This record gives sequence, C-alpha cells and structure tokens, in this order.
Amino acid sequence: MVSQRLNRSGQAYEQLTAEILRGRWQPGDTLSTYALSEELQISRTPISEALKRLESEGLVEIIPQVGCRVVRPSSTAVTELFAIRGVLEGLAAEAAAKAMSAKQLAELGGVLERMEVAIDRADEVAYGDLNYQFHLKIIEGSGMPRLIQTVEGLWSLLRYQLARLPFAGDQMGESMAKSRIEHRAIFEALERRGAKRARTFAEQHTVGAATASSPTWRVSPPRGEEERSHDTAVGIDRSCPRRHV
Repeated sequence: MVSQRLNRSGQAYEQLTAEILRGRWQPGDTLSTYALSEELQISRTPISEALKRLESEGLVEIIPQVGCRVVRPSSTAVTELFAIRGVLEGLAAEAAAKAMSAKQLAELGGVLERMEVAIDRADEVAYGDLNYQFHLKIIEGSGMPRLIQTVEGLWSLLRYQLARLPFAGDQMGESMAKSRIEHRAIFEALERRGAKRARTFAEQHTVGAATASSPTWRVSPPRGEEERSHDTAVGIDRSCPRRHV
C-alpha cells in the first residue's frame, strides 16, 4: 500500500511539475488539492505529498490556513539558483575531467563544433539546443547520477523563473560570442584532464550566465576572476524556455 501511494505521489509530482513549467498556472494562482485530486483521479494524500515536494523545490508555496499557490519569480531567486548551479556544475566538470572516456570527449567536441557553427550563423535556436547538450554531456560525464538529478532540477526551476521575469535587453549575439570562448576553454581543460581548471572555468561560465542576462541578476564571480564571467544566460530564450538553461 505504501509503495502504491508513493507511486501515485510521484505520478502527481511529474504531472504538476510539467503543468507549472508549461505555464498552465500563473504565479500566485492557488492550487486546490480537491480539484487536483478530481482532475488527476488520485487521492488527496498523494497530491499533498507531491505539493510538499514541489514546495521543497521552489515551485509552489504552502501557506497555513490559506492553501498552496504557485510561487512568484524573483531576481533574488534567480541569483541564488545561478550561484548554486555554478558550484554544482563546477563540481561536475572537475569530476568529468577525471572520468570522461575518449568517446565521451569526442562527442562533446562534436557538440562544441556544431555550436560554434550555430554562433557563426547567428542561429539562436540551434545554439540553445546545442548549448543544453554541451552542459548535459559534461554533467553526465561526471559519473555522479545524483548530481545529474540535482542539476536537472535546478535547470527546470531556472527555466520557470527566467521565462517569467522581464529581460533587460537583447544581448544574445554578444553573449554567444563570449560563451564560445568559455565553452572552448572548458572543453580544452576536460580534454587535458585539468580537473581544477575545468571546475574553475565551468563555475565562472555559469556565474557569467547571470551577470550577462540582466543587471538585476548579479552574482559575484569567484575572487580574482571577474574578467572572465560571461555567457548568454546559458542560452536562455524566452520564446522556448525548455531548450535553454
């Protein structure tokens, strides 16, 4: 019985997460456990468990005596998420430098080459897709499955936050050019098995994603490394937030 309830809770979690990220509910909208139970044909207890999990991940907030509502995005949350993501992706790059196989490195190099072609063509959609693949392959190359799950959760939350915040100007072209240099530096560090350099470059790169996106999303680069913190919000495109994180 317990395993069945947990399965239903997981099912509810997956469905609710997808609907929130898709934009079915707007920030501040109230979610009724009764209505969700009726719609999903799942009892209220698994629904409540799913909502508590969503609260722990920052997508909803549960207010005593009021109910559950979709969180309102904030620049503070974005700054925090980028800072956390920078540390985790740095850790992933350090591990990947030691663990990636020659085949994995070759695949990563292929993604990088296609991404550079997309930059030359100013193809933002292709760039965003390839940029996502580049980061994902590094994280997968770390050989740390729990880290993969954690970072993917952060990506989802960042997509939700960034898609609903005002964007300060169109810096995509300039940012893609800067990210080209940074991606190449990360790849070369991985190729040379330079674990510490890979970690430093990956963390700088992710921090730069926040500083390049908007002056309201500032995070402090690693000490002494302010000059190298740039990116394109790691390829964020509000017209298709799924692709770019």
